[in-house]
Amino acid sequence: MMAPNIILYEIGGFLFILIAGSLLHFAFELSNFWIPIAFLTPVNESIWEHLKMVFWPGLIFFVFEYFHLKSQVKNFWVAKAICLFIMPLFIAVGWYGMVALIGENIFVIDIFLFVTAIIVGQNLSYKVISTNRFSVQNNVYSIIAIFMLGLAFIYFTYFPPRIFLFEHMDLANTGKYGILENYESLRIMSH
Repeated sequence: MMAPNIILYEIGGFLFILIAGSLLHFAFELSNFWIPIAFLTPVNESIWEHLKMVFWPGLIFFVFEYFHLKSQVKNFWVAKAICLFIMPLFIAVGWYGMVALIGENIFVIDIFLFVTAIIVGQNLSYKVISTNRFSVQNNVYSIIAIFMLGLAFIYFTYFPPRIFLFEHMDLANTGKYGILENYESLRIMSH
């Protein structure tokens, strides 16, 4: 049985990711479109860019959490890698599923997907931490996987592939990718 403080950290992680992720949505615009922080924040209305809203706050909280829990759990980074991969995956699949079924993007469902992704990620993280079935080697692989995903978020911010996941979404189908030169005028409602 896991110590109660591990459950409290998972709840704290949910709250931190929810609040910090929500704030990240507006950070690039509030920074006056400062390019050095672009890799942390959504820089357009693509699905890929919005996945940063769960990845970076999650990673920041998990590093903090690690220093408090490392002596209590054996497979910390396995659990956190699963969380950091499942949250963005849940959002992307949910969003494209919504658009396929309904034919449009609905803001309330966007928020629901964001919150539910965090709940699912934190829940899976707790379940994996509770098992203690993974080896130290699995933790090393997990850290490498997290690092690679972080590099992908950084690289694709500045050099996005020209595929649907990275395309700025708006009513006009702009065909724009990455950091937009005229982001302010291309934004449709600030969610």
